[in-house]
Amino acid sequence: MQLNVLLIEDDDEDHDLVRDVVAEVHDVEIELFRERDYDSGLRTLLDAEVHVCLIDLRIGAESGVDFVQKLKAIGCDVPMIILTGTNGPIADQQAMAAGAANFLDKANLNSERLGRVLRYAAGQGRGRRSQPTFSPANGSPDDRPAGGSDYSQDDPMRVLLIEDDEDDYLLTRELLIEVFGRQLQLDWIQSWHDGLEQVFEARHDVVIVDYRLGERNGLELVREAVHLGSHIPFIVLTGEGDREIDLEAMHAGATDYLVKGEISGPLLDRSIRYAIERRKSERRLADLAQIDQLTGLANRYRFREFLERSIARAGRANDVVALMLIDLNRFKAVNDTYGHAAGDLLLQEIAGRLRRSVRPSDLVARLGGDEFTIVVANVDDSDYLKGAADRILDELRKPINIGHCEVDVGASIGIATYPNDAGCADSIIVSADTAMYAGKGQPSATIHFYTQEMHRQAAYRLELERSLRMAMQRDEFELFYQPQVDLRSGHLLGFEALLRWHHPEFGLIMPDEFIELAEESSMILQIGQWVLDTACAQLATWQGTGLAGVHVAVNFSARQFQESGLVDFVADTLTRHDVLPQQLEIEITESDILREPTEAHRLLNAFADIGIRVALDDFGTGYSSLNHLRAFPGAVIKIDRSFINDIETNASNRAIVQSLISMAHDLQLDVVAEGIENTAQLRCLRRLNCDVVQGFLLAKPMPADMIGAELFGRNLLTVFGEAAALAS
Repeated sequence: MQLNVLLIEDDDEDHDLVRDVVAEVHDVEIELFRERDYDSGLRTLLDAEVHVCLIDLRIGAESGVDFVQKLKAIGCDVPMIILTGTNGPIADQQAMAAGAANFLDKANLNSERLGRVLRYAAGQGRGRRSQPTFSPANGSPDDRPAGGSDYSQDDPMRVLLIEDDEDDYLLTRELLIEVFGRQLQLDWIQSWHDGLEQVFEARHDVVIVDYRLGERNGLELVREAVHLGSHIPFIVLTGEGDREIDLEAMHAGATDYLVKGEISGPLLDRSIRYAIERRKSERRLADLAQIDQLTGLANRYRFREFLERSIARAGRANDVVALMLIDLNRFKAVNDTYGHAAGDLLLQEIAGRLRRSVRPSDLVARLGGDEFTIVVANVDDSDYLKGAADRILDELRKPINIGHCEVDVGASIGIATYPNDAGCADSIIVSADTAMYAGKGQPSATIHFYTQEMHRQAAYRLELERSLRMAMQRDEFELFYQPQVDLRSGHLLGFEALLRWHHPEFGLIMPDEFIELAEESSMILQIGQWVLDTACAQLATWQGTGLAGVHVAVNFSARQFQESGLVDFVADTLTRHDVLPQQLEIEITESDILREPTEAHRLLNAFADIGIRVALDDFGTGYSSLNHLRAFPGAVIKIDRSFINDIETNASNRAIVQSLISMAHDLQLDVVAEGIENTAQLRCLRRLNCDVVQGFLLAKPMPADMIGAELFGRNLLTVFGEAAALAS
């Protein structure tokens, strides 16, 4: 690699010294630039690409420490190394406090030491960007094991020494005692495996590890610890200088590399303190990049890292890790009704409640939107998991005040565990999501633990999604037709076209099982075109055989209404089959209109203008029923079957249906009641003056080849509806 190094030095002899030492540095190409004062150095740092800056401690009356502080204040992230003519501990501490990457004594400068310091500094500085410190009001989750509390001069320095040679241990201990005296807490471990176990107890401020530990490599220990989530700074010791090992140590995650024969007390002191300070800086930057800025929770990147490391540690210790996925049920309604600012306040409140419901060691994260997750490591008590989920539900059930408004939100919580339900991070996320999906759409907050039955359902859904792509090519779809009958005359008015899928493995599949999949994959557009074309072709067939005078109602999805040119496509299809616009009825559910009400109104009015009737399906279940009634003159409303089921015994439902029929008639709209299953319902609807009925009592949906001429022009109530009962 090539390093661009800026030297800010006013003394020519010191410049020549640094230049000569740089010339002897091997394995890295260094381009050395020089400026004689701090102001010139600042301009060069701002204008040129500089990887590392060497700064003289004193130029005239100005201080290099002050210069470093100034650079840090303006956001400069170039690593800065202070050079001094005296090896003074006070200046060293001042340099570290100011933000310098290292502190070197000119008198003891050599190519090996300078090369190592430059490589480490450049390695830490490459790719970094300075950002403001972020400190969320409610704190942030901590995914350590990491180093212990921040080191200060008043606290004991907690050092873990992993060294298999007793003589080297004694030498290192003496140097540490020379530096820290009674403020030293030293633990000595001789084996690779025991050393790694001690690392994960997270009781130390720094780990010093020998490069050779019998047959094991100390760098392997560093890599393993870093991979499993340790954030303790590591210093590697070796018996002799080796630049390849030096670079390897840096890539493994060590913060410094020292040759045993060259170690002095001040050098070891400086290396430890800089290692700790560097790791703290790295943690601050890492935290900033892994925090959700709105809620102060971990974001999806930190969540993923924590989950993978928790599973890795659990695999080593035979522990259990649980994952909760939490999705708010009514967040969109709050956002749409009260605005995005209210939605943000809601998310912040939910974040605080979730954090208060779990242990400090559990990670709470926001994945995006209104989806949250909690990773629970070391689940040694299944009762805790259920209790935590119950506490979360209790918190989410409490009303939330947003400004002057009070809102209620429900949630669906899916829970899966490692290793019981999954063997890796990807599979536990899928399992928890599968469990969460089981509770979506329910009005109240629910908890669902992952089960094998859920796995079977998910596999079934996946197979449907896969085979759905081929269903059109294999001609597996068919339209069934359910008669719609005039309640006064008993005559057939038309049919509702209902889609069926003849799956080669699962048999006849109802649309409730696959329409949502079709919408998610955009297959609904191709399927919708086929349904319209097939229905119009059937109308033309009936018309050609003399069975005319009926209409066919075709269901349209909200996704179809988002397509440009939809009105022209429908008109072209009618023309191609020589079908009159009055013979086609387009049905759309009230909830679909609510997704894009303005565009839906425009399209439905455009259909009405060319003579196509519009029907509002599942009417009465939406939020703005009366507004929709006023918006579509000449439309048909279909009262949802949930109001018809017990209309003969439920006074409330009967009153609702009566009101809907009366209001519709006042606006000259026809009313269709669907789901008629018994004669009592039929009698009640006749008394309420309903216009049209359909349901299993009259006829189940049937293929076109089962619809004969006897249905056309006859009183179908006599055939299907028990006219004697109606006459009473």
